Amino acid sequence: MAEFYVSLSNYEMATQVAALVNDYNRWYTMFSAQALLLSSARYFVEIEGNKVVGCASHTQEFDTLTKVQHICVLPTHRQRGIARKLTELAIVNSDTEYVYMTIREDNVPSRRLAETLDFRYVKKHWFRDHWTLTFGRRRDHVGREHATKV
Repeated sequence: MAEFYVSLSNYEMATQVAALVNDYNRWYTMFSAQALLLSSARYFVEIEGNKVVGCASHTQEFDTLTKVQHICVLPTHRQRGIARKLTELAIVNSDTEYVYMTIREDNVPSRRLAETLDFRYVKKHWFRDHWTLTFGRRRDHVGREHATKV
């Protein structure tokens, strides 16, 4: 069986993912590489050379529910289908029947992505200084493919 290796260590990938999420996702929480490595989240990354150019993750919250989050792509690499591919990987590699994501109401590209991936609007709630929309869907059991853990 073939083996595949990447040029980045887990710590280097976590450092770049944390920077990517901190710089572009407008979270109130700042993430560190150590926090990401210690979390229960599974991360899916797109690497170009020695640089993480996109990421998405998921965290199982209950036996039947997984949250898809941290979807982010460098501005120089947007409009190439990277966010869609990584989000699809997060969905098909979840172990629950349902997945959901929360999106800022003013984040039109992420809302469009959710809708094109068959997520449906569930609810709207106020968080600190903005509206957040929750979208959910059933994870399809057909055609499931697994990403390789590095």
